[in-house]
Amino acid sequence: MMSFRWSRRRFIQSMGMTVPAVALPVLWSSPLLAAGATPRLLVFFSPNGTIYPHWGPTGVGTAYTIATGSICEPLIPFKAKLNILQGVSNLSEENPLPSGPADPVNPGNRHMKGSGHCLTGVPLLPGTQSGGGGASSGYAGGISVDQYIANKIMGQTKFPSIEAGVGMKDGGVRQHLAYAGSNQPLPTESDPFKIFQRVFGSAVATPAMPNAAQQQAAAQKLAESKSILDYAAQDLTTLMARLPGDEKIRLDRHLQSIREIEMQLVPTALGGAGCTMPMMGPTLDPLATNNFPAAGKLQMDILVAAFACGLTRIATLQWGGSTSEQTFPWLGINSGHHTMSHVGDSDLANMASLVKINNWYAQQFAYLIGKLDAIQEGAGTLLDSSVVGWTNEISKGNTHDAHNIPWILAGSAGGYFKTGRLIQYTPEQPHNNLLVSFMNAMGLTNETTFGTKAVCTGPLMGLV
Repeated sequence: MMSFRWSRRRFIQSMGMTVPAVALPVLWSSPLLAAGATPRLLVFFSPNGTIYPHWGPTGVGTAYTIATGSICEPLIPFKAKLNILQGVSNLSEENPLPSGPADPVNPGNRHMKGSGHCLTGVPLLPGTQSGGGGASSGYAGGISVDQYIANKIMGQTKFPSIEAGVGMKDGGVRQHLAYAGSNQPLPTESDPFKIFQRVFGSAVATPAMPNAAQQQAAAQKLAESKSILDYAAQDLTTLMARLPGDEKIRLDRHLQSIREIEMQLVPTALGGAGCTMPMMGPTLDPLATNNFPAAGKLQMDILVAAFACGLTRIATLQWGGSTSEQTFPWLGINSGHHTMSHVGDSDLANMASLVKINNWYAQQFAYLIGKLDAIQEGAGTLLDSSVVGWTNEISKGNTHDAHNIPWILAGSAGGYFKTGRLIQYTPEQPHNNLLVSFMNAMGLTNETTFGTKAVCTGPLMGLV
């Protein structure tokens, strides 16, 4: 039987077109701008655990407080818009309990698992990636919740999701949060200028069209620039009917990839309240140690603008990756973060430095949610329309504990979550339940489980 294995170039050329035809101009507009406030999800990841005695939030419910001088002090102005979660644990890492460092069922060490399980809630695959302590693994064995949501709301925004990083200097399971499926990590881009070019490179800021003639001209341009797949619809239907089942699946995936390229290359007409392209300034080396703060700020500015302009509803921002050895000379700290996180609690000077590092990450989180909160959207702000989760791969660096992982949620996802509370879970709850809550908040209200079903019991209690 003849096998139909076409490259994207061959497929386009077979329809009498050249490869650049993929970039036919289209006036793309976001449905978010017309529909008003729509929930967004952003996961903000910092590595190597926290220092709970200096974490800051204490109390119960709406009566909670955040101590001055604590790690979380920068978040005090946003107290009414936060949910501080205590007792949320990565129980998927322990189902079944690891039998040893080379466990084939639940492989990887805690840093590897913490990253791989973070948004997937499933075990890592066996593999040859070394994680220290004799442990090894492959990538995560399932789709991540951000990508699951992105697939469900596909087509509502130009970009299904954005995976941004800061100072990500090597690959492997510790450098990925987002997964398209089992063993399919999505690349995390640390260069803000590359992300800017991808997201805003084809953007054109246009005023509202003031008269019918301009509107008619725009409609004509849109009609003339139909997708090459739309032009070829009949031929594709005929071809699909001739293919065996597995080849149909392959061709369908191939066509979907072309659709995605078309969507990303076409010119974007920006508009809407709060929608402005970020000011990038001169280029910089995103992997240089001293550029870590500036690169992170640019990434946050881009993500806020992408949310405000309706270009995406899903994003991740990963600082350094788990086991990051980032140094912080602007804080007077020149030792690697991961190495410092392993030092015992009796070294008070080292502990004080770790508090400074985590407080600095809290400042970055405050900057991000502050920018979102400064943009009016409907009766609230862009932060109110979003849920931004700050988390980590472990709870404590020198114990590599997967229990009581620090999670702070900012924003209510358009009023879906109640906010302004510290929620203590006793007994501890699987973080899989929080992933279900993310799905529900993003409009997938019928979803009741995610990841390892043996540990997931439904949405996380007390958030709604």
